[in-house]
Amino acid sequence: MLSYLQDNRDVDYVIVYARSRAFRNFVDAAITKRHLDKLGVRLLSAREDFGEGTYAEAMEAVTDIMNQVQNQLSGEDIRIKMRNKAVNGGTIGRAKLGYLNVRKDIDGRQVNTVELDVKRAPLILKAWDLYATGDYTLERLEAVMGDMGLTSRASARAPEKPIAQSKLHQMLKDPYYCGYVTYKGDIFPGRHDPIIGQELFEQVQEVMDLRSRRGQRDRVHHHFAKGMLFCRRCHDRGQTSRMIFTEAIGRGGTYQYYVCRQRKEGTCDLPYLPVYRIEEALEIHYKSLNLPTNFLADIHDRIDQALADEQGSVRDIDAKVTRQLKELEVKEERLIDLAADGMLPQHKIRMKLHEIHTQKRKAQDSLANISAELTVGGAVLNKALGLIEDPSGLYYSATDPVRRLMNQSFFEKIYVDEIGDVTTDLAEPFAGLYAAETAWAATRADLGDETTPAPIKRRPRIAEASDGIQMVRLFSVDGSTKTSMVELRGFEPLTSSMRTKRATNCAIAPRRLCRRSH
Repeated sequence: MLSYLQDNRDVDYVIVYARSRAFRNFVDAAITKRHLDKLGVRLLSAREDFGEGTYAEAMEAVTDIMNQVQNQLSGEDIRIKMRNKAVNGGTIGRAKLGYLNVRKDIDGRQVNTVELDVKRAPLILKAWDLYATGDYTLERLEAVMGDMGLTSRASARAPEKPIAQSKLHQMLKDPYYCGYVTYKGDIFPGRHDPIIGQELFEQVQEVMDLRSRRGQRDRVHHHFAKGMLFCRRCHDRGQTSRMIFTEAIGRGGTYQYYVCRQRKEGTCDLPYLPVYRIEEALEIHYKSLNLPTNFLADIHDRIDQALADEQGSVRDIDAKVTRQLKELEVKEERLIDLAADGMLPQHKIRMKLHEIHTQKRKAQDSLANISAELTVGGAVLNKALGLIEDPSGLYYSATDPVRRLMNQSFFEKIYVDEIGDVTTDLAEPFAGLYAAETAWAATRADLGDETTPAPIKRRPRIAEASDGIQMVRLFSVDGSTKTSMVELRGFEPLTSSMRTKRATNCAIAPRRLCRRSH
């Protein structure tokens, strides 16, 4: 409007229905009035007529201030009602794709609610199922769902049309489809019927996170090692440069190569590496990952012993959580008494009760899962040990998708060079396991155990990680496997006797690994 008035100087008045419709606050009103005064234009309100002069301007200013206060109060009231609706499981705003806004007669009252869209809900479920396989990119999923007939709802402004990639990406990240509503970052159980299950939702999130974490774009992978290969020459110079997969068409057909990204910028001299040479180097590298059978048996025994020792810690945590539940029950009873006495507003009491119920559910879940955490952590290590009993044989006979999963499980990064050699940064828990095997072999050699094989010389790169260091301590000495709830020094300086005592006690890694797996 101000731009129009600037270009059209023949306007004398601007008429609005009400000043509250024209300005959000009194600051905007004052600034707009200053601009209009410079242009010689007067603002008139159809609802408020204060006349002219100093008192009229004062009344206009007071009205603008009161309009701002009323606007803020209305906004706060709306926010409270919207949050209460979310807390009670109601859908905020228009129904999402796959649902419809409907009015139902409930106990003689017309109630606004949502129900499944029988036309689109099955297609929404199909889209989640396809993407969870990991074989579909958003681009391919858009084309497939368009062919299957998944479209947006028609509106007064736009007809039905196929769902775009951006809409699919937004849908695949939304917990609404598994039965939850979100408001201001908080998640609450919804009253609507979920289209998908929690397990399918987590599978899709894993696919998305994996592609994002590995630096891969959401597109079809043409080679199982793509996204994990890095240039060794650039790494030796202190740089990180990813290897790019490329294809060249020649007289004999299509040839596949990996090339360093820095080579295209002229800062790396690593030549193009044929894909088959990298595949052969990876097969050879997996042979260096085999571990001695007596080491695997030893670590199985130590894991079982560590889990048994942790039961004392479990009992302490159990008692702590039980006390927390009793405190929450006392708080809940106090709030109920306050509600009966009418000493607090009802909406505040409901919000407080909801917070207490949420904390109680978390405490109850924690109480039920304490022992399960240890079991899961031990299962993670045992599965990892199962993978490294014969990793080279498993890798050699595996399909390309399985090889990709193995690479992502064993390694953080894979470094390649022209000579065909491969070095790696191991991922947890394998970094800790291989570091522990080295310490285990050295310890047995110092004790004169001739049955222990020498450590493998061609050892892959081991990334520094806290869990790896803890696992090394597990086999660095042949002492006690008991865990300590606090450090030996307590509140006093560490004496020489304490150093000797601490050196003969091992810090067990499964506790930390259990927390990570949980």
